[in-house]
Amino acid sequence: MAYILNLETATKNCSVSLAQDGELVFIREFAGQGYSHAELLHVYIEEAVEQAGITYKDLSAIAVSQGPGSYTGLRIGASAAKGFCYALSIP
Repeated sequence: MAYILNLETATKNCSVSLAQDGELVFIREFAGQGYSHAELLHVYIEEAVEQAGITYKDLSAIAVSQGPGSYTGLRIGASAAKGFCYALSIP
């Protein structure tokens, strides 16, 4: 089973979804007026893993948006993805 964690932080929306073999199994999105990516992103990632009943080691890959969008938002998403990918040795 392939689990792919998807991160979107390019706009004011902050969203995390988890797909298993191409089927969406979790989605969480904040669509507010401010930028809350730094506060919400890791909370949403943890919720995704817990609700799917998997561990971080079960993730096969992480997809992150490339923009265009907020430079800071993009850096938050890319940094989170890079940290997880490095720790888990996944693409």
